[in-house]
Order: sequence, then C-alpha cells, then structure tokens
Amino acid sequence: MNRTFSLFAHLQSPVWVFDLQHKKILWANPASLALWEANTLTELTARDLSLDMTQAVHALLDVYRQRFAAGEAIKTWWSFNPKGLQKKALCHFSGIPLPDGRMAMLVEVIAEESSLRRELAFAGCTNLALLFAASGELLSANTAFEQAFGNQLPDLANFLGDAALADNWLSQARDHGSLALKKLCWTGRSHCWFEIHGQWLQDKQQLLLSLVNIHQEKEQLSKARYNAEHDFMTGLLNRRGLTRAIAENQHSRQPYSLFFLDLDGFKLVNDTYGHAVGDKLLRAVAIRVLDIVKNKGLLARFGGDEFIIQAEHRNLDTPSRFAKTIITALNKPFHIQEVGDLSVGCSIGIASFPEDAREIETLIIQADMAMHRAKLRGRNRNHHFSPDMADALYRKMTLRHHLTLALESQNFQLYYQPIVDLASHQLKGFEALIRWYDDELGQVSPGEFIPLAEETGQIVPLGHWILKTACQQLAAWHQKYQHRFTVSVNLSRAQLQTSLAPAIQALLEQYDIQPSQLALELTESTMLQEYDEAKQCLDALAGLGLELYLDDFGTGYSSLSQLQDLPISTVKLDQSFVQGEHKSSQAIIEATRAICEKLALKVVAEGVETIKQLQYLQQCNFDYCQGYYLGKPLPPVEIEANNFSLLNPIPVKPADTSQAAPV
Repeated sequence: MNRTFSLFAHLQSPVWVFDLQHKKILWANPASLALWEANTLTELTARDLSLDMTQAVHALLDVYRQRFAAGEAIKTWWSFNPKGLQKKALCHFSGIPLPDGRMAMLVEVIAEESSLRRELAFAGCTNLALLFAASGELLSANTAFEQAFGNQLPDLANFLGDAALADNWLSQARDHGSLALKKLCWTGRSHCWFEIHGQWLQDKQQLLLSLVNIHQEKEQLSKARYNAEHDFMTGLLNRRGLTRAIAENQHSRQPYSLFFLDLDGFKLVNDTYGHAVGDKLLRAVAIRVLDIVKNKGLLARFGGDEFIIQAEHRNLDTPSRFAKTIITALNKPFHIQEVGDLSVGCSIGIASFPEDAREIETLIIQADMAMHRAKLRGRNRNHHFSPDMADALYRKMTLRHHLTLALESQNFQLYYQPIVDLASHQLKGFEALIRWYDDELGQVSPGEFIPLAEETGQIVPLGHWILKTACQQLAAWHQKYQHRFTVSVNLSRAQLQTSLAPAIQALLEQYDIQPSQLALELTESTMLQEYDEAKQCLDALAGLGLELYLDDFGTGYSSLSQLQDLPISTVKLDQSFVQGEHKSSQAIIEATRAICEKLALKVVAEGVETIKQLQYLQQCNFDYCQGYYLGKPLPPVEIEANNFSLLNPIPVKPADTSQAAPV
C-alpha cells in the first residue's frame, strides 16, 4: 500500500489516506506527523480515530462517501483534536479506491490557520455538524460545534427559533433529499449566522446539517451597508440610505413631505475659517435639526451643506409651520470652540407625497427646485413646490442646450439703437444689443438668455462674439460712409479678466477701429463686485482709450467715492426714471445731471418714448438720449435703409406720441 501512495510522499504539505469504514489513517506522508502530534508514522496509523468522533461526524463522513462515489471532491475547513489539541486546516477531500474495492478518503491539507489569512476571516468553526432525529430532537453535535457554542441546544425548533419552520425543514428534506440556505439561528448560547446544507439520511431517517459560520461575514456586510447608507461625518443617513428607508416604509402609503434644506452663508464660513470649522458647524447643525425631527421623521445629509427631512403629515401641524420651526432653530448662533459663535440661516424647499409626486427621486428634485425658489425670494424662508417650477427648470435646461448650439453656429444678430447728441441733434452712435432667434424656441429675450449665459460661463465666448461683430460693423460703416461712428457694448462681470484688454486691442487693430469708437457699458454692481480686481481691468481698458459707460445708474447701490475713482466717462440714467410720472423721478433726473456735471461726466438718458420726456431732458441739459421715440433697435440693413441718413441731423421736433413704440 505504501507503494500505491508513494507519489504523495514528497509533498511538503500534510497528506494522508483515511479509511472511511474503520476510521483509521491507512497511510500518511512525513509532513503529517507534526499536524497530528505524532512521533512516527507507525504510531499515527495505529490510532483509532472513531473514539473521538461524534455521531454527527460519522453521519457527515457517510455523506462524503456518497459524494466521492459520485465523483465529487470537497474543499472545506476541518477541525480535529490530536491528543486533545484543537486544530483547523483547510483540506481537499477526494475519494480514492482501495485494492479491496472499498472507497477511502484522500486528505490533502491546503493550508493551516496560520498560513491562509485571506480565507481565515470566515474560518472559525466551519466544519460544524448537527444531527437531528425525524422528530427534530438533536441527536449529536460534532466537537467543533460544542467547543464553539456549548451543548445547550435541545432540538431543531430551538435552533431555528420556530417550531413550524422546523417541521417544514424536516418535511422538505424528507421529500427532496436536501436543502440549502443562509439563516440566523440560535446555538443554545447566542444567535449566529450560518450557511446551512441539509442532507436527509434515508436509511437512518435523520437530518444532518453541515454548517459554515458566516456571522463575521454577515457583520462585515452589515457594516458595509451601514457605511454605504450613512454619512461618515454626521452619522446621519445619506441619500442612498434615506431613499431605501422611505421605500421600505412606503407600504403604509401615509402622506408625507420632503424638506430640502440648504444652509445660507455656509460657504463664507468655509472660506473664512477653513473646512475643519465648517465640518464642526455641519455636525452642530445636524444635532440641532435632529432634535427637532426626532419622532417625526427621517433626517439625512444630502451632501455639502444640504440636508433632507422626510416627515409624515400625521406628525406635523403643517409642513410650512414645521419648516419655519427649523429655520428659527438654525437662526440661533452656533458656538464652535475654535472661533466662538457663528451664525447661518437656511432655505427650505418642500414637496409632498402623493400630491406633488409618488416617486422619491422626483420628490427630491421638486423639493430642490422649491429650495432654490426660496433662495431667490430672499433666503431664510421656505417655499412649496409648484408645477411652474418644473416648467421653468425644463425651459432653462432647453435654453442652455440651444444656447450651446447657437454659440457653436454663431446664430445671433446684433441690433443697433441710435444714441443722439441733444445739442447738435447729430447721431453720436449706437448701443449694440444682441438678439437670438431659435428655429424651435422662436425669439428668445436677452433678459432670459443673458443671465443664463452668465450663470453657465457662456457669457465669455458670447461677449467676445458681440465685441468682434460690433467691430466688424464699425469697419463696414466706415468703409461705406467714410465716417467713424461709435458703438457701445454691454459687458458682464465675468468678462472683466486680464485677457480682455489685449483681446480688444487685437480687434481694434484687426478692423482698424479707433479706441474712441468703442464704448463699454457696465452696471454699478458689475464694477463694484470684487472692486480691486475690477478696477485693475477697467484701468487697462481705459488705458487703451476706450470709453467706459456706467449703465442703469440709479438702480444699484454704488458708493459715489468709488465711482469717482473708476475711469468712467459717461453715465446712463436708467429708463425707469425717464419714464416715471412722479416728482421723485424728476428730482433724480435733475440730481443725476448735477452730480455728473460736478464730476465732469457726460450723461445719457435711456428709454425716451415721448416728446414730453425728450423736451424735459433738453431743459435739464442732458448730453445724449436714446429710446424708441428717437429710434428703436434695428439690424444694420434697416438702420441704413431708414428714413434719415446716418450723417444727417436726427429730427427731435414735436411728434405724435401715439407713434412711440412700447418699451
């Protein structure tokens, strides 16, 4: 027999042949001696291993014999007790025929506990076995089970925690021969997760359960799921966890509201004190809001400084009143140890199930829209979703897409509105005004797409196109009329970059435009936002010889001392004062003219629609005017084909005001 197994002798890992009938080791290689605590192979092969085997192990080996006969091999962790020392090894079991025709078991040790770390995580008590009678009574547990969990388990019903389930398992095993599943079971000492393979022993009318302890695996999976569904910093649910929690509770179909909360002023905290302080503030916010939400619903951190609350209506007076309670609580100062007291506010958007939507993701989107509407209306307030918000968002998304396409194809036009010199009645020049007609959307108002372009950053390439097109038109008119007109172009704050002055200088040289022909119009807020940076850019533009206009004067919040320090040549009075009927409007008109005269600034009145308005402005000694009464914005072709020549005086005599176009 030694000759039969001699090819395994040279292996460094333990290998032996086990007699399944007599429960003895027939042959072993020298590497097996240390594992079995044996001094010689003769001593090892003389041992009767059945003496330490439980009834459950005997049954398990019978099952193995049947599997070997079917050509199967088995890889499993195996526990054994040589000389009372418990050991575990990862083994490969296979059937090997003996010369007398019987089936023995070839055992090859793949690794012991100490050498297979990756599989060791779930190796504890893996070759566990329980043998139950047909009645469900526990007949035997193998040594590994008893060493791990004791011997307090009486029967299958206790193991499963359900007598009816125990009867069902016995019936299923009897009818089908086997069963396999994972379950949390009672061991007689504690609850533990097992992977269970059941085998019905037909000849003995017994149920053998082979168990793999997967409790650690289940705990790790549970921990991984917890981490995946909770925010690390605050410990709150995250978006995924909130969505799952709501979905699991959705069976009740109770009406509820989602509250989308965004902090007001949080970015300032991060920028001023750093993210470490910002994180502490977020945790403090979470604790304060959680104190309000508890017993009423769920609280999740959505990301950044955004939180979502889900609360059933039966737990609230009204959603709006609940939102106001949260806003009031967050308006109170937060004490952060490193910096002292900090104040933030919040804006809250609300969407309700099932009135607004039935899908969770849709409700989140709607509540987000409502939150942004609350911010637009002044912040530190709440707003409930309404369908027009969705329509507005869809319109905005559509506009953005079409604006991108229009930029690629330069599908815009510049219209030009005359600016008239009131002293000479001559044409001073034009204001260039962009127009966009889209085949699908129709005529899109600048008041709609310009703010969108500023928000998306598309205003920079769009502004360059406007400047280039205006310079091209100035060059064309100079060639046609041998006269150098002026054109003013509106600038956005985003365009005030260090690259702007060199880019304009290149355009002036390319189209042979004198710097005095090009004026740039900026609003008060544009000039004063990030004042030092803006002033540096404006000084560079003025250094080229360009004129700078202060647009919409009177509607901003400018400091006159700052405006005096900026290189402005002309002020444009907003049309709301020109068209105003109140004495206060006239007072502002006269005060503006007086201020500009003192500061040596020229002044343009916008929005002139009637002869009465024009005559009053003449009385106030305004320098320039523009408006529908003097000429509405037109494309270059219509400007050139107008009733008056571009080089002749503009008629400003009294006219029928009913012909004036609306603003």
